[in-house]
Amino acid sequence: MVAGCETSSLQNSGAARMLTSAEMDRITAGGATATSQATALASGGAPRTTVSATTQTNSGTSLIPGFSFRNYAATRATALASNGQRVQAGVSTQISVDGGTGGAWIDAAAAGTAAGGGTGPVQASTQAYGISTGRTDFAFGSVSASACCGSTATVQVKADSGAGGPYSQEIRSTGTSDVQGQAQRRTDIAVVSSALPILDPAQLSATGGPARISPKY
Repeated sequence: MVAGCETSSLQNSGAARMLTSAEMDRITAGGATATSQATALASGGAPRTTVSATTQTNSGTSLIPGFSFRNYAATRATALASNGQRVQAGVSTQISVDGGTGGAWIDAAAAGTAAGGGTGPVQASTQAYGISTGRTDFAFGSVSASACCGSTATVQVKADSGAGGPYSQEIRSTGTSDVQGQAQRRTDIAVVSSALPILDPAQLSATGGPARISPKY
């Protein structure tokens, strides 16, 4: 889909030419999507469960005056189960933005289980955000799970991402903690798709001055 073009301002010269910056800023393509799911189950004893999931998307216009956001998406989900003989919690989320530079997306999921008398809590949560500017698609977020207690406490965390632009980069970090019958996993992830080359952070620090973002982005 192409929207926002003012045909009266474009003149047919009979030859191919590069679009001006003003003309490029009138063109938007693609969109923003976000979905989340959360489930929590507890059986026996005095089970307790809590789930929540929210999403927000905006395509084609800026949410913040002065910033040329093409698309924006946000999603958050949390699941909690406790006080049961067997408890489990899980979340999943998918988010993507595409402002015309190839798109960036994240697909993440987390789950935890535990069994035994008075077991819990088991919690899984995820949050993700996506932003498209005139030259860049950017998605980032985190997913985590924790379970308590005993040898039956297990968690799984998975995060996939992708970018379709001519220049792309992914950064992620993972954390693991298994202490005294408690299991915890967490993954933070960011992926960018750019129409222009991406400057490595090491090159920025080598300049000896503060990092500056080009207005082209």
